[in-house]
Amino acid sequence: MNRQTLLLEYFHAMLSELGPSQWWPGETPFEIALGAILTQNTAWSNVEKAMHNLRGTGLLDARALHALPDAKLAELIRPAG
Repeated sequence: MNRQTLLLEYFHAMLSELGPSQWWPGETPFEIALGAILTQNTAWSNVEKAMHNLRGTGLLDARALHALPDAKLAELIRPAG
């Protein structure tokens, strides 16, 4: 058995026994993914500020973010670096 298969077996065993961990903060899968990307460059407290900016303007949506001009997006996520 290769390592990947073994790790997947461990993961599925823990998921079956413990259920989803819900360890990453976020209200939607998109918000979780965006937070994971933004935190690569800064502390979580700064990511929270950027997420607050996006949430406050109704922009926690992939299509809405894509439609934003780069300068506006940069302004909103500036706290995250």
